[in-house]
Amino acid sequence: MPLRLLLGPQRPIVNLDSAVARSGIGDGPIGVISAAWQEAEGDIDDVQRLVLNPLFDLRIYERTEELFAADKRLHEAYRLRQDRLKEQQRLYRMRLRHLMVAARQTLRTEGEPAVVAAERRHAISQLRALDRHHLGQIEKVHARFDSVFTADSHALLSEYTAAIEDELSRFKTVLITGGNVVVLMNRLRLFGLDRLLQRKNIIAWSAGAMVLCDHIVLFHDRMPQGRRDPEIVDEGMGLLPSIVLLPDAKGRLRAKDLVRVKLLSRRFAPASCMTLDNGSLLLFESETLRDSEAAKRITRNGSFKRVRAA
Repeated sequence: MPLRLLLGPQRPIVNLDSAVARSGIGDGPIGVISAAWQEAEGDIDDVQRLVLNPLFDLRIYERTEELFAADKRLHEAYRLRQDRLKEQQRLYRMRLRHLMVAARQTLRTEGEPAVVAAERRHAISQLRALDRHHLGQIEKVHARFDSVFTADSHALLSEYTAAIEDELSRFKTVLITGGNVVVLMNRLRLFGLDRLLQRKNIIAWSAGAMVLCDHIVLFHDRMPQGRRDPEIVDEGMGLLPSIVLLPDAKGRLRAKDLVRVKLLSRRFAPASCMTLDNGSLLLFESETLRDSEAAKRITRNGSFKRVRAA
């Protein structure tokens, strides 16, 4: 079964080296996807100093830019898709704001227990309904693009995808770095890497770990311009189903605000919201948790419980 080694941010504490050593992944060469670093893609010298395995960057971001330069029609369609996704996100965020305020107020209110409980369930069900609608709209935008530009129907995209698949065949393990999660997911989707990575061991931290889930949730309670409600920004690769990963939760979540944290957990249930702070480690064998360190699960009551391996 493929291994999924998930880590939190690699600053200030670096645990990539010790995590790889204890994972059982072995000493074979590792392919690297650092597309989330954008123009800094491939700058993996610091990572190579930590990992004994030979590392080879797959140049996913660079290949995308080459492909766009070679096919203006594809590039324009891609940009149009991104514009539609941004507009969809704007409208979703606008609607989400009001439902989140109502849900938080409902969780804070007191009254007849049976009546209040029913209203709390309904408030959360409305949030879930909006999230489902938003994901459905995102799927439609992607489907419109994919109906024209696929590796089966587009010769140049097929050529690039085949070259990536050929390089990937040399590696049993792929490392996915942190960085810009939206840029990363867009590039992975373009080349169908959700399919190509299914049977690979994967090492990933922060954004690299987030894209393995069913969907990608952005969250930040400590932004300079104010708190940001957790929002689904895109589908993930679905390689780790029923989990919502929250990198740098200590820095981004107001853990003492029980209402906000409780709502986060209940809204995405039955998926488990798990923190991935600096120094954290989660090791899955397929979907079975084999090792855990410093990662926590948010309960429906807003508490943080240590994640324990099977």
